[in-house]
Amino acid sequence: NAVDFAKMAEQSGASAVTVHGRTRQQFYSGKSDNGIIAEVKNAVAIPVIGSGDIFSATDAAAMLDNTGCDAIMVARGALGNPFIFREIHHYLTGEAPVRATPEEKAAALLRQAALSVAEKGEPSAMRQIRKHAAWYLKGIRGAAKLRESAVRLKTLEDLEKLLAVFLKL
Repeated sequence: NAVDFAKMAEQSGASAVTVHGRTRQQFYSGKSDNGIIAEVKNAVAIPVIGSGDIFSATDAAAMLDNTGCDAIMVARGALGNPFIFREIHHYLTGEAPVRATPEEKAAALLRQAALSVAEKGEPSAMRQIRKHAAWYLKGIRGAAKLRESAVRLKTLEDLEKLLAVFLKL
């Protein structure tokens, strides 16, 4: 029903629509269907923002190329990787994508944690930061052991110690 819904939204005054190419029943399984996004793009005159399975700069470029959408929305692909936006920008402007260094990842996670602590207080913030730390650590050598420690973080100091270990890997 994505095409019908997008037409209805356009007729009701929407200035753009975002389409995720995965059904509610799929949740996070299966692949996003870019064909649905392309169908919506062909059916409406307003800008269409494509979303789904964008975890890299090449995923973003493929979404744009395969659907004709006007823009993309990155969701889960940014979890633990806020640098994906820089990578996408570089790729789409013809520059070589620059992967985040371990130092950049550690600094970003520590900043995120410090801001969260300032906003929510240390106990609440650190409970939430545990899952973010696991996302930041994903895909690095020795990450499984570090994630075991990350799920027990209680203080900002604990995170600083964990990141010191991470940077030594």
